[in-house]
Amino acid sequence: MSYELDRSKSRIIWVDIARAVAMVLVFTGHLGASWFPQLEPLLTAIYTFHMPLFFLLSGLFFKPTVNLLNLIIKRAKTLLIPYYLFSVFAFIPPVVKLLRPSLYEFAGKSADSNPLSAIIAIVFAQGNAGLWFLWSLFVAIPCLWLTVRVVRFNKLVLAVVLLVYLIIDFFLKGTSVAAMLPFQLGKIFEATAYVGFGYLIAQACDIRKWDRLNFSRKLGAFLVFTVAFLILEHLSAAQPVATGAMLATLALLTTFFGMAMAIAFSLLLPEARCFATIGRDSLVFYALNDLALKMVKFVLFSAVGIPVASLPLGGQLLVGFLTLIAAIAVCYVLDIFIQRHMRWAIGDFNSVRHA
Repeated sequence: MSYELDRSKSRIIWVDIARAVAMVLVFTGHLGASWFPQLEPLLTAIYTFHMPLFFLLSGLFFKPTVNLLNLIIKRAKTLLIPYYLFSVFAFIPPVVKLLRPSLYEFAGKSADSNPLSAIIAIVFAQGNAGLWFLWSLFVAIPCLWLTVRVVRFNKLVLAVVLLVYLIIDFFLKGTSVAAMLPFQLGKIFEATAYVGFGYLIAQACDIRKWDRLNFSRKLGAFLVFTVAFLILEHLSAAQPVATGAMLATLALLTTFFGMAMAIAFSLLLPEARCFATIGRDSLVFYALNDLALKMVKFVLFSAVGIPVASLPLGGQLLVGFLTLIAAIAVCYVLDIFIQRHMRWAIGDFNSVRHA
């Protein structure tokens, strides 16, 4: 997700499409294996690369030459204001559980977990609480700015340092210490690394020309990256085939080939206004995707009573697709309202963009 309030007429179309692809993957990943057990392998595969993809796409437009203080202020407006504003929806379940546990149990939800801990986790952006990505990107930007300055803009040295960051993250990931650190400091190495690799790609290539590649080259790249990703994901999912350095290498390659596959797929897609809107306004879709999915799931699975968890694979694929379309449509309508009347909610206090 890139949250630059870009008013340029020369937007890079494939980047908007890639953000939209990544956003659809977020919606898909949030379908939930408990509702869609037959889709668990697909959901697991998506989680290996869809959020690193957002970091990488944001890094394409990173500028380490700007003033650090100005950069922090700008990012605080465009990332932290939406984080706390839209986190209101994430507060609802733990607040209800805290104040009216009987109502929470009546809705069929477990009341075992500590609601106060959940509220604290959202306020201080711990672990995967709430809209964690926004805080994670916020802390990654100044960290990358400092890293680029320390290595004196040397791209080769920067690439090595970013790989070291990913190695550190591999050993930190999943630890209780990393999960408890506030303001996404537990993910700072991962976020900084992937934003940094996006920056390096933009420095090494003219990303504005990628759209002009002929179709056969785009298709060939997509097929190669897809096959490589599927092989790596199979090796990872079958059972642990290695430990330590080999396991870290396998996980890293899976993530990189997954991101490459998604970008190559984006280059194959034609420009479409609705899809480009999802990519351009991906912040809003990310902020509202969980709420929209819960609304749609309640209607389909509770009110209508579709027994989705007991359906065969084909049935779950169909219901999952319908769920995604409905949830994205809900976000699309809400996005129109926000872009017209609430741009301050996404950190834009200077202008009103008419949808």
